[in-house]
Amino acid sequence: MKLFDDLIRSGLETVRTGGLREFPYSPQLAAAEGDPNELILRRDMAFELGEGSFPSVSLTTITQDPELVPGDGVYLLGPDLHEIRGDCPFARLTILRTDDIYEYGDQAAYNLIKSLETQKFRIAPKGYMMRPSAMTNREQVRVSRKAIKGGLRFQNVGNLLIRQYHKNPHVQAVAVVFLTENPGPYEKLDTIADQIDKITKTLNHALLDVSMDCKACEWKPVCDQVEGMKAWHQKQVKQKEEKR
Repeated sequence: MKLFDDLIRSGLETVRTGGLREFPYSPQLAAAEGDPNELILRRDMAFELGEGSFPSVSLTTITQDPELVPGDGVYLLGPDLHEIRGDCPFARLTILRTDDIYEYGDQAAYNLIKSLETQKFRIAPKGYMMRPSAMTNREQVRVSRKAIKGGLRFQNVGNLLIRQYHKNPHVQAVAVVFLTENPGPYEKLDTIADQIDKITKTLNHALLDVSMDCKACEWKPVCDQVEGMKAWHQKQVKQKEEKR
């Protein structure tokens, strides 16, 4: 099933037009792991990425298509950490290529998607305080002056993220894309992130109530727009009827 592939493709095309810098995955260059409860006060920070008055987008999704994520890599559009001089917009796109998780069952597939999404709350690069929102697509990051002086770069942060995601046996490759460009395509990326979130919620809704009346369902517009969603839902209904 390729529920997210068109949106992933759109997101990658959006950022590639700006000229991405690419850093191959190098585990030995991963940032040091810090305390998940690390608190960087304003007096200790160099700047804040995605600070409240700036655009901010966080997007995590999956694909099984090797053309979308051919291998592990970190990508950057905009200034690197040591080049930033103050608060600025920020986006992080994390695209994970997995094995065919749907062969383990649709509920297992949904559970894995949610598990990979929440992984971001458990990763803590030292001196890089990530504050992803559980309710929106925003992610704000405070970076300490000490970390910048110590040579912290997005490549280091991305390498740590990739290494952590690879602890899940279903993950085959990871692409982490950082954006700090100002101005940048944050509004479009936020729309894509919102659509991905709606698809995931629709999956959960269909699993909870596969006998629902599609004509009356609030998620029907999502099923109508996403290739494969309607077929997947019909499969759920058929499986339920066969068990009766």
